[in-house]
Amino acid sequence: MVGVTQPTRRTCRNRSVAGSNPARPTKILAASFGCLLKIPTDYRATYSFFKTVEVHLLKIGASIKSYMTLRAIMVAKADFGMVVGALFEVSLRTSLIKPSAIRRMLELSAGMKNVVHLEQGEPDFTTPTHILEAAVEATRKGFTHYTEIDGTLELRQAIAEKLERENGVDADPQTEITVTSGSQEAMLIAALGFLNSGDEALILDPYYPAGFEDILLAEAKPIAVPLDERRNYEIEMEALEGKITKRTKMIWMCNPSNPTGHVFSKHDLEIIAEVAQKHNLIVFTDEIYEKIVYDGTRPISIGSLPGMEDRTITVNGFSKAYAMTGWRIGYVVAGKELSATLRKLHYYAVLCPNAISQKAAVAALTGPQDRVKEMVAEYDRRREFVLHELEKIESLSYSRPKGAFYVFPNFSSFEKSDEALASRLLKEVGVVTAPGSGFGKAGEGHLRISYSVSYEQVKEGMKRIRRCLEHKV
Repeated sequence: MVGVTQPTRRTCRNRSVAGSNPARPTKILAASFGCLLKIPTDYRATYSFFKTVEVHLLKIGASIKSYMTLRAIMVAKADFGMVVGALFEVSLRTSLIKPSAIRRMLELSAGMKNVVHLEQGEPDFTTPTHILEAAVEATRKGFTHYTEIDGTLELRQAIAEKLERENGVDADPQTEITVTSGSQEAMLIAALGFLNSGDEALILDPYYPAGFEDILLAEAKPIAVPLDERRNYEIEMEALEGKITKRTKMIWMCNPSNPTGHVFSKHDLEIIAEVAQKHNLIVFTDEIYEKIVYDGTRPISIGSLPGMEDRTITVNGFSKAYAMTGWRIGYVVAGKELSATLRKLHYYAVLCPNAISQKAAVAALTGPQDRVKEMVAEYDRRREFVLHELEKIESLSYSRPKGAFYVFPNFSSFEKSDEALASRLLKEVGVVTAPGSGFGKAGEGHLRISYSVSYEQVKEGMKRIRRCLEHKV
């Protein structure tokens, strides 16, 4: 299909004319500014200063815009005013992305004692025993070398069988399944592979932050499609189509959703599929939480819907369902032409996936699934406790999560700024949460609470949150 499988310019061979080396006016002008003006030593003031310089540089002429934009990066702890970095020129793409809100809260809590961590999506379980044993056996047998670039055929075949059995997706293990170094790699190569500078990608908001930032890294523009919590995050055809322009190339989604725990219905997915086919768009779907669902919910893979097999990029992995976050192993499924582009980027990004982790992944897919069911049952117990405690807090709204291990309550009746509330919970009662604004504009006023930690920690964390909010009232 023309358009759908069109790779980006960066994935096509395109060399500059030999010997061409245009002057770099930004460096010359930057040096002049640096000599003429006193550079502030404060981290934030320094950044502001060079942003001002940049504005002046860009006013000088359009030709400057074709070169790297001047940026000031000061590697520092701003809170202590300790500057340990230096001025240097970085790529425009890295200046566009921002640090993760989750990581920021982790850094703020570093060194604090008696802290309850409800911010990370990190299973507290150990990887199931049969998976560990498969990895140990592979190591002893010397399976420690490079594997096939796209993953061992053994693993790709196991993934193909799982996709057909559980998702209704028919994928050729030879050409349509690529094993990646976790789902994060798969997300990045999907953005780099199919988005050019100036392109647009719709992303369902609230969203997983890495998807938003990956679109920016591809020098494209993420266009948020806000989903209304009061309408249970339902997809509306008019709202989705209303965001489409001639520059739109993709739709990004996470199902089940991180951060809301929402599982999209078949009707919602059919709307997305209809829009994608009508406007010739690629759909990127992150399905890493598909096995962690509750209340009899069964997620549907959008790639299984009619007409979507050649325009869907499905990312999945083993981190969440099998408690294998540290193994860094995942996979991406797409039609043959889409996969050819993804594999080109995959090779230069990681060469091949981790050999031992691939053996562990085979064991995860082909071995007993009892432990997965046990872990999900425990997550469900924790979920019910969190929801029970939230019910006791007046003026609080939330949507009951049907998947993942997060709940995303709206605390705006207590504090308009989710950043301020997250900071207050950390400083006053020692509970780390993730500010909702880090997951998109639709997340403002919310906090993401993870119940992937132990039941005792969940109980203690919710007790402290209630105490803090009741004290404010």
